Amino acid sequence: MVVLRHGQTDWNLEHRFQGHSDIPLNTKGVAQAKAAGLALAGHHFDVVYASPLQRAYETARLVCPEASIHTDPRLMEINVGSWAGLTWDQITDLMPGYESKYANGVDFRRSPTGETLADVVARGLPAVEEIAARHPDESVLIVSHGLLLNRVLHAMLGLHGRVLGGLGNAHYSGLGFHHGAWRLLSHNVGP
Repeated sequence: MVVLRHGQTDWNLEHRFQGHSDIPLNTKGVAQAKAAGLALAGHHFDVVYASPLQRAYETARLVCPEASIHTDPRLMEINVGSWAGLTWDQITDLMPGYESKYANGVDFRRSPTGETLADVVARGLPAVEEIAARHPDESVLIVSHGLLLNRVLHAMLGLHGRVLGGLGNAHYSGLGFHHGAWRLLSHNVGP
């Protein structure tokens, strides 16, 4: 299984919280997705899943243009609620201590109307596990979002805190299931 983060958007570039906002890839993000497609050209994917948000779906389409792409809303990024569109600096002004909580892996709600990390894992992990179970002997590509993929990878591998660094735009990680457990084969590989 390969999990891939979407290419860059203007909001990524501006350090704005996207969450469930449906922001498209920018020109660089399109180029990143195409480059990821070239980097993954040696892989044959039997099935491709993506978040329905256009930045992930479009990345999947550019990486595997001939594939039929299945969407699953459980693969969407963390819902940041009323923080959507705000910058990192604006959030740290609204929530003193945000940066420290984030850096130390403390779980907290992203805005009064958003999700927690536990909420993201509670929907994202079953989605990935169900996809894997549905395609046990097939090569699977899942295109999703940075925070969701980071937290789901930690859960799949039994890691606590913030052990793995995040995935860069259009970067991927490879996973294998061996002897009853998930193994990380590669992490944050860029095109």
